[in-house]
Amino acid sequence: MDKRLLLLGVLRTQGLHGYGLMDYLDAHAMGGVAIGRSNAYRLLRAMEKDGWIKSHTERDRNRPMRQVYAVTRKGEAEFQRLLREVIPSYEPGSSMGVFSLNYLHELEPHTAASLLKERKAQVELRAKQLCEIPDDVVELHPALDLMTEQCQLELRWLRKKISELISLAQSESAA
Repeated sequence: MDKRLLLLGVLRTQGLHGYGLMDYLDAHAMGGVAIGRSNAYRLLRAMEKDGWIKSHTERDRNRPMRQVYAVTRKGEAEFQRLLREVIPSYEPGSSMGVFSLNYLHELEPHTAASLLKERKAQVELRAKQLCEIPDDVVELHPALDLMTEQCQLELRWLRKKISELISLAQSESAA
């Protein structure tokens, strides 16, 4: 499901053929989210079957014919649904959760702030759990300290972004 969000997110801004899509993903690294070529093509076929994307054959000069993919209305609706599902979910170490934050601007500021508040509650819970680990265990597993720092960093970012979104929502409603 997460990789479908990634593909829809890229394709909704521009129609691309499979090879161009893979080049785009490689060049932009998409927050560390990896998707292999065979998996991408399998997902593209499944998304087309589900009506989320459509394709047409196109020739660019003397190159071979290629399938160019674009997001449909149904695909846009699914993108919005997936975005609302992924943004508030916090999975430690998940690049997809972080990647989805690139699309906050696609949501109404009030909705985005609300989803980030849900995510913030999950990160706070994880930070609390990490802080409750006994010091002798943390000494044996130094990466736990890194995880704690990552939670604190994400919490600072979330507080700042939520505040910005609330301010934006207030200015939009005043206008």
